[in-house]
Parts: sequence; structure tokens; C-alpha cells
Amino acid sequence: MAQEKSRLNPDLSRRTFLKASAATAATVSVVAANPWSSAMTALAEEENTDRATINDEQIFSGACRGNCAGGCFLNIHVRNGKVVRTSAREMPNPEYNRICVKGLTHVQRIYSKDRLKYPMKRAGERGEGKWEQITWDEAINTITEKWKRYQDQYGKYAFGVMWSSGSYATLSGAGIGSAMNRLQNANGALNITAAVDMARGQGTKPALGQGTFVTANEPADLKNSKTIFCWGANPVGAQQQSTHFFLEAKEKGAKIVVIDPNFNALAAKADIFVPVRPGSDAALALGMMNIVVRENWVDEPFLKKSSGAPFLVKKSDGKFLHQSDLGITLAEGQKDQPIVWDALTNSYGAVNAVEDPALRGTYTINGIKVTTAYELLLTRIAEYPPEKAAEICNIPVEQIEEITKLYATNKPSAIYEFFGIDHYVNGHYGYFAMAVLAILTGNLGKSGAFCGMGENLATDWINMAGTMFPNGAKPSLSVPVNMLTEVLETKMYGETPIDLKGIYFTHVNQVGNGAERKATLEVMKKLEFIVVADMNMNETAQYADILLPVAHWFEVDDVFVNYSTHPYAILQEKAIDPLYECKSDYEIYKLLADKLGCGDAFDMDEEGYMKLWMDTDGARKLGITLENLKKEKILRALPGDPYIYAEGGVFATPSGRAQIYNESPAPNNNYGQTFDVTKEQLPYFEPPHEAWHENPLHEKYPFSVIQDKGRWRTHSQWWDVPILKELSPEPFVRINPSDAAARNIKTGDIVKLYNDRGYVKIKAVVDRGIQPGVLSLPKGREKHEFIEGHYQDLTSRVMNSVCANSAFFDVLVQVEKA
Repeated sequence: MAQEKSRLNPDLSRRTFLKASAATAATVSVVAANPWSSAMTALAEEENTDRATINDEQIFSGACRGNCAGGCFLNIHVRNGKVVRTSAREMPNPEYNRICVKGLTHVQRIYSKDRLKYPMKRAGERGEGKWEQITWDEAINTITEKWKRYQDQYGKYAFGVMWSSGSYATLSGAGIGSAMNRLQNANGALNITAAVDMARGQGTKPALGQGTFVTANEPADLKNSKTIFCWGANPVGAQQQSTHFFLEAKEKGAKIVVIDPNFNALAAKADIFVPVRPGSDAALALGMMNIVVRENWVDEPFLKKSSGAPFLVKKSDGKFLHQSDLGITLAEGQKDQPIVWDALTNSYGAVNAVEDPALRGTYTINGIKVTTAYELLLTRIAEYPPEKAAEICNIPVEQIEEITKLYATNKPSAIYEFFGIDHYVNGHYGYFAMAVLAILTGNLGKSGAFCGMGENLATDWINMAGTMFPNGAKPSLSVPVNMLTEVLETKMYGETPIDLKGIYFTHVNQVGNGAERKATLEVMKKLEFIVVADMNMNETAQYADILLPVAHWFEVDDVFVNYSTHPYAILQEKAIDPLYECKSDYEIYKLLADKLGCGDAFDMDEEGYMKLWMDTDGARKLGITLENLKKEKILRALPGDPYIYAEGGVFATPSGRAQIYNESPAPNNNYGQTFDVTKEQLPYFEPPHEAWHENPLHEKYPFSVIQDKGRWRTHSQWWDVPILKELSPEPFVRINPSDAAARNIKTGDIVKLYNDRGYVKIKAVVDRGIQPGVLSLPKGREKHEFIEGHYQDLTSRVMNSVCANSAFFDVLVQVEKA
């Protein structure tokens, strides 16, 4: 591959980049000037200096907060005004002590040759790589002038903001209640959602609700499980910090079952590996439910006490029968209770007043025909005997029987999931079916038993209303990025007119990391104005009209709490001043707000915003205040020790119960689309949109593709780190030996993957762990790392009608030797 060069144009037209670099280097020392030769040598020499120099080292508290579910607690070591290294910092519970190779390489991120240093504007064609350095005043004035003009002429949705998971923090990230949300809502700009990882919530939330740790117990509780299903997750690669919990549980005697199309590192330690056909997970869960019912492994006491299984469903409209449907007058403030059938008195009553509700039966009450939700579920389950599930999933029926017995009888059992199932158009059906399997067996709400992914949301105590909606602002309209092509063509989103002219991109690399890259590039071409705020020259930044250089995480004060696999809030201390002319996200938002006419929403400094963010009774109950956080650096942000989701069978659903039936299905982005309600009410299976062996397209393109989240990237972050490039110098596609032999492909050969949307040329690795008919590509690689083409040119932006979500794995391709 060609020798890498900086993506920054070396010949800036107003002031040369090199001249400006030299001026800045005088301030920040040799590290910034050339961090890959003398700087690294200088840092190495400092490591060997005498003890007096070492004792002058300052250590700051920090967090690694890219979206890898890590949130690792870090020591940031500073000498002579430079960050020289990072190390793991002690957690209150040492079981959560962690740092990975990415967290150890922040020095190279801070001083990267590809780091953006100054505001710049495009000097050539978009994507050409020609830039002109400008001042911050010119950048902010240009952005806000166009932003206001578009909104004045074409409506408030003429300008949009797109953000994703590049950094989760209070001030400088895109987390819950972040300052970005505040600016967007205060201004009313269009919210362009990244449409990623949405199927999991769409499927699970109606069944289990969502708590502070989503729907899982905290990871330290895994050691109390007797059976653990790792289903659609690859913790060794994607959640490295949590892997030891699985191994410790195994040492205590837990049985581990890995359900995945490909044999991964955890599967090597598992008791059972289930090589499920990609996209067939809902069918497997339904087949398992069939066995649970057949073998009388249903936890009926749990269903009666803690689930909506006995709720009566009206035949007329599919809704639950409530007291109000029967003309019962409710006292002021009294909740309209669902009706159940009383098995003891052979009559009906409100669910909170009936001791023994019937799980089965069809009844007529006051002329209204009703059936229990459980009876409806049994009808659906009957359609999926294990033999049918085995055929759909391409696994032996004996294996389905084996794992079902283990899960249903060797309790407590946990289903640990992340986003592997999410990346298919049918993904939310898989999550709903898995949740209902857990409900049937009562593997919820107790130590060692859960179904979900454990990411700390801490939504119970964050001041979301106070931070996100200043001065009574309302949530801005949201449009999935995958629909921007249609929005730009029709100037409509459902019934809402949208004449989109410009977008501000922050904490997102949509060009490099979004589905169907060519469609994204077409959108970029049609937009009149593009702003990108980032730390480096990633693929999206290359298409900007204005580039804003953002401070590194260690160059700002902040608080991290969201989307980590530990139960803590962490103080990010400012370890060094922002290098070059970089500014913090909060300072940028404040500058923009002042010029956009909503500056009163930012009439506080960073500390004031952090205090507002945690100004709730819930936070105070947990002892979380900014003062306490400054003192301790880290505070537990979850109740209980360990935290158990839905402990005692109380769920964060409207009824307070787990639900096997969804009475009111709704899309996560509503633009007036129609959908089949009956598919969404009960566990359901349909094949993936594209990646399926019975799809006629399969004859032309016989391989499905899975994007593997490895140790070297968090999505597309860390592409610019030399040490990681040494460890993983280039991407490669993994292919099963039988498929490789049929095409005369050997390890090291260059191959071409292609379909009707695009192609990529890449080296091959023959791997017995890959299922025949499946290919595995590494996620997060930038265009310059491929021999030709781009892996995201293979993907599709097609979405399920009820779930706006990018189906990265729902792809068929052909592969041949190049």
C-alpha cells in the first residue's frame, strides 16, 4: 500500500500550513512539531530522567469515552505541559479496573499528524483536499450567516445538525442531555439521526422497558448466573473490558453458550457454540419457546405476578381491555387498570385486585370478545416447532433442544446481547423474541438473570428537561440520515415540508461509517453548505466547506457517564490546554448560539452547565454533585450493589410488567408510513431483507457480510494512531476454507467483493471460524486503507418500516480473486 501522508493540504493558500505549524510548535514544543520521530524520542527520554523529574509529573482524572461501551477510568500523565501517557485508574470496585490498547494510545491521538489545527474553508472542489486557513471569527460568522439565511428563507428545517457517538460526555459529546442537544432544540434546527443501533430498543423496550442500565444487570452480576447466553455479541473484540466477567462466571461453574454466525474468541471458551444462520435469531427464539411450553418449563408464577401474559386482549382492536372499556368510573388520579380473568371466582377483575389471574382462555365480557395475551402467544409459538426453527436457522434440532433445556432449567440464566442482531432489517423481531423467551422462563429481575445489553444510561437522574429544552424549547423534528436522499428530492418528510440546504456534522463520520456510502456522497453533493467539527481529517471532514478543529477529550473539563459497561460517573479533568487553535465543543456551541440569536440558552460557563445537568433529586439521592465528583473523581451512578434491572419483577413499562404482547406498536420515526400491526404485536420472524439464502439475488451474490468490531477501532475512531496501524496494518476479509478453495483463494490474495451498489478490493484470510456463505470484514476502516473501493459501498440504506435503522449486515455480495 502507498506510504501514508497527512490528509491536511500541505500548501494552504493564505498562510502555509508549515509556517503555521512552526509557529504553533514553538508553543507546544517538539511533540506537536513532529510527533513521529523526535517527539516520541523526547517522550522516551523523559521516561528515563531522574526521579526528581518524574515526581514533577501531574496526574489528572479522565475517561475514554468513544462508543465502545468502555468508559475506562484513566490516569492522564502530564509532564512539562504535555500528555506523555495514560494508565488505568483504580475504580471503587476493582472488578471494573480496565484499560485497552486504544486507551493507551491517546498520546498519539492528541499529537496526530492528521489532527485538525485551525479553522479552514474549502479552497477547491468538495473532497479535493484543498483548504485555506481562516480565523475563528470568519468561520463562526460564515456558518451562522448561512444557517440563519437558510432558516429565514426556507424554514427552520433548512439547516440540520447531525451527531452520533463520537464522544459521550456532558459538554463536549453527543450523550444524553449534552450541550449539542441544547443548541439544536434552542435553535429548532432539523435533527438528522444517524439511524444506527435502533432495532435493539425497538424490539426490547415494548417487552421489558428500559432502565438505568438498559435491560441488563450490571456486568459484575454475571458471576451469579448459572447459564449465560452470549447472543449476537462479541465481547472479546467489542467489549473487551467485560470479557473477564464471563470467564469468572465459568470458573464458578456457569455454562456459556455463544450464538453467532461465526466462531469468535469467546466461543473458544464456551461450553456450546451455536452457528446460527445470519438474520434467523427470531426463529431460534421462537423454536426455543415452543420447547419451553412443550416441556412445561414456563414460569407461571412469574407470568401471573410480573408480566402482562394474563391481560385480556380485545378481538375488535387488539388493545388490552381496561376498566374504562367496561364503563367503570375511576376516582380522580386512579389508574385505568387492565382487566384479567379471575381463575378463582370465574369472573373478571382489575389486575391489581385479582389474586390468581388466568393465563389461558377466550371470554366475552359485557359483549366484548377477549383472549389472554398468553393464549395469543401460544398460537404464534405453535407455528415454530423446533424442527422448523432448525431448518430456518441451519442448526441441528438436537442443539436447539440442548440449549433450551440448559437455559430454562439451569437457572438463573442471562442473555447477554449487543448489536449483532441489530444490523438486519428484521433485527427488532429477534430482540423482541429473545425478551419474550426470558419472560416465559422467568429469567428476569433477579441476580444472575437478565436479557439485554448492559450500558449505563443514568437517565433516571440526569436533568434532561433542564439541559435539553431551554426556555421551553420543544424537541426538534428528527429525520433518519438514510432518508435524506428522498427528502432532498421531494422536499418533504411525510407531511412536513423540508428544504434542506446545510448540515453541521459533529461526533459522526457518516461518509466513512454510514450505510450505503455512495448515497451519502450524493447527499453531500446536493447540499449547499457543510460544516464538520472534529479532531481529525476523517472521510466526512474531507467533504466540508468549513472545518472546525475540536479539542481532544483531555483538553477539556467534562463529565462522562453514558454508554459504559460500568456503574460510574467519571470526572474528566482538563489536563492540558487545547493545542493549536482548537476549541471545546461547548465553546463552539456558545459562539454559534450567540450569533444565531439563542445565546441566552448558553448564559453559563462549563461548570454551570455540568451543575445544571446533575441538578436533580435523583442525582442527590445517589450523592452525585459536581462538588462530590471533583473530590472523588468517580461516583457510583446506579442504585444497588450489584444493580439488578427490574428487581422484584417491576419493569419500566407503562404497566410496570414485562410484556409478551405489544398492544400499541409504533415506528421510531413516524413519517406517515403504513405497517402490518399484527407483525409487531407478538414475537415474529421474517427473513432479512437481502441477506437470505432464499432470496433470488443469492444466486448472483451468494455471500452475506458481517462487519466485525475488532480491538483496533471504535467505529472509525483511532484510524490515525500509528501504534495501532502497526498492530493491524491493513484490513482483510475472512472467508471459510471451502468457499476459498472453490475460488482458488489463499491467505494473502487480493480479492474483490462486489454487488450492484459497489465494490471493495482487499486481502483475504482463510479462516475456519467463518461460516460457509459468510464473509467477515473489519468495521471502521477509512477509504485510504482499502486497495480499491470501500466496504460501505456494499451496504444498503434500506430500513424496516417501523424501525429507522441501518442494516449493515443485511447485504449480499460475490467474492472473487482480483
